[in-house]
Amino acid sequence: MGNVQALLAMAHDRSRTGREHLASAVSDLFAENSTVLSDSERAIMNDILNQLVKDVEISVRLKLAHRLADVETVPRALMVELANDEIEIAAPVLSRSKVLQDIDLIEIVRHRSMEHQLAIAMRESVEATVSDALVETGNDRVVETLLRNRGAILQDKTLATIVDQSREHRNYQEPLLRREELSPELAKRMYRWVSAAIRSSILERYDLNKDDFDDALESATGESVGEIEHNDTGKHADGVAETPRKIDEDTQNELVDALRKGEVTLFQMELQKVTGLRLPFLRAVMFEPGGERLAIICRAIKMTPKFFSAIYRLLRAASLGATELPRGELTRIASLYLDIKPNMAETVLHNWCRDPDYSAPIETVMGKPS
Repeated sequence: MGNVQALLAMAHDRSRTGREHLASAVSDLFAENSTVLSDSERAIMNDILNQLVKDVEISVRLKLAHRLADVETVPRALMVELANDEIEIAAPVLSRSKVLQDIDLIEIVRHRSMEHQLAIAMRESVEATVSDALVETGNDRVVETLLRNRGAILQDKTLATIVDQSREHRNYQEPLLRREELSPELAKRMYRWVSAAIRSSILERYDLNKDDFDDALESATGESVGEIEHNDTGKHADGVAETPRKIDEDTQNELVDALRKGEVTLFQMELQKVTGLRLPFLRAVMFEPGGERLAIICRAIKMTPKFFSAIYRLLRAASLGATELPRGELTRIASLYLDIKPNMAETVLHNWCRDPDYSAPIETVMGKPS
């Protein structure tokens, strides 16, 4: 009791130095003598700590947070107070304190800053309900940090959500594959849009046959873009959309980016989604000499000349095994592209969706007599 009385005497010193000494003394006493403190002594110390947290400046609260983050006998209410403080004070408590309960952490995830969320995502262990709350934030830095935390528990439904998001958030893909609980089914779903390097990792980890898997990509495409039942209006029998749609600049960027990275399968699938064409037809068009049919397809979906030229150049360079096109080739295809009438291109593309063998002279598409 003498120690507690000494603390009460120190509490009368309102200076910054006095407050720092008081904070150090109380936290040390709490940690070192927790097994011999009486209930009344503990209550007095709790009052002192609570008052310190409310009254003192950041430097003192910061010392308290670091000193008490690993102490399991500190009152939960005090740790919740520190965990909701400014991030430099909250961080050690959020990332280390075992006093905080899941409900406390979830509330902080939902109502505090991204930095608070990141500190929670880095805890030695993260329960499933807290992981769910972190994923619900939709913050890619938070989700990636959680994925890289081996102590985080991720339920199947949560992993499925992140796998679906990994199509847009590529930074999720590598840490997802490192999760031991990732099922073969979810890995197969990822296979459709990840890079060639990650595909190799999936095939190796799950002992899958590459040829069988690549053959399955075409039939799986319908599911990846939200396949509707067999005979739904506006769909082919194989689930491919009949009506092509105009693509935005982000999608055009993604198509070019996929080719630059050598992700040809991803490029094919993305172009198939917006055109409604069958993959075997697209594969034939992509590398044929001349590029007329490719130009018609891209014109029909309102691709800008800049992006079409980039796609044509990348595809032709790949087929020729060279980095440069023959002199005048890019000028020729760009001129042809601009001469194509978009409405005529849409009509031809619509017919190709129905019948890949449909033949349309390029002169017709350009509005010239055949």
